[in-house]
Amino acid sequence: MAVNKFLPSFIPLALELWHQFSRNKSHDQNIKKLDKTQEKLATVEHMLVRLEKKIHNNRDEIKKLAFRVQLYLVINFAVLLAVLLRVFEVL
Repeated sequence: MAVNKFLPSFIPLALELWHQFSRNKSHDQNIKKLDKTQEKLATVEHMLVRLEKKIHNNRDEIKKLAFRVQLYLVINFAVLLAVLLRVFEVL
């Protein structure tokens, strides 16, 4: 008998609890959708990888250019020495 008295008051309470739970759940899902932190971190990591690759390529290019400059300096020095020896008729 006592259950029949309180049952009409428990139904709105259960419905209100269900409504609050579903509203909180949808709110949490919307927050997760609006939170772009993970996406931004992935973008930054991708940009770092690209930057590291470009730095590595630039270092290789600089090493190649430095070798070429040294080679041309040696060749120019040899040609200059040959010209000077020829001008002053040392040989």
